[in-house]
Amino acid sequence: MPYIIKTTKEGLIYIKASNIIKISKPNSIDGAKVLGYPLIINANQITFLSFDTENKVTYFMMNGFQISMKVLFEDAEEALQIARSNIEKIIA
Repeated sequence: MPYIIKTTKEGLIYIKASNIIKISKPNSIDGAKVLGYPLIINANQITFLSFDTENKVTYFMMNGFQISMKVLFEDAEEALQIARSNIEKIIA
């Protein structure tokens, strides 16, 4: 079954590569790239969920990275809450 965001029992969030706008760290030269593979994020490493300066839904990570996505804010928020609860579910 295709997915955009899914969570696992281990507290991970998988985001389909085509829905990642950018992965960046403020004050750095280059942004990281996703090479067609799903991006895997540990939900416990996400500091908060908000919008970046370009009004894109963004996970702000403990290590300073920002992961901007083409998803609804509600879907990203639901994925974060479900992953922190260690429940496996396909969100979108």
